[in-house]
Amino acid sequence: MTAGQIAGFAVCAAILALVLRRLRPEAATALVLAAGALALLMVLPQLTQIIDGVTALARSGGVQEQYMSSLLKICGVSLLMDFAAQTCRDADETGLAMKVELAGRIVLVSLALPVMHALLSQILSLSL
Repeated sequence: MTAGQIAGFAVCAAILALVLRRLRPEAATALVLAAGALALLMVLPQLTQIIDGVTALARSGGVQEQYMSSLLKICGVSLLMDFAAQTCRDADETGLAMKVELAGRIVLVSLALPVMHALLSQILSLSL
C-alpha cells in the first residue's frame, strides 16, 4: 500500500466523519477509530520488511541478536503506544491518552535497561 493510497483513504474517512458528525456524532467517532485501525493494518506488510531489513543490517554489522531484539521491541512498543494514545485522543479521551503515554514510557525504560546495562559494562571495561 502506498503512502498516497493511505493518505487518500484517511482524507476520505475524515471528510465522511465531518459530514457524519452533524447527524450522528457517535457514529463519526466509530468511523474515525475504525479508519485509524485500518490504516495501521494497511502498513503491516511493510513493517515486516523493515524488521527483516534492520535484522539483516544488524547481522552484517555484528550486532548481537539479543540487543537487536531489544531494540526492535523498543521501536514496536513506541509505535504501538503512540498509536493507542492518538486513538484515545480521537475518541476525546485525552486523560486516558496521557496515561497510555506514561505507561508506554515506563515499558520503554524497562525494555531499554538490559541494553543500557550492557553498554555501560562495555564502557567500563574499556576504561579499565
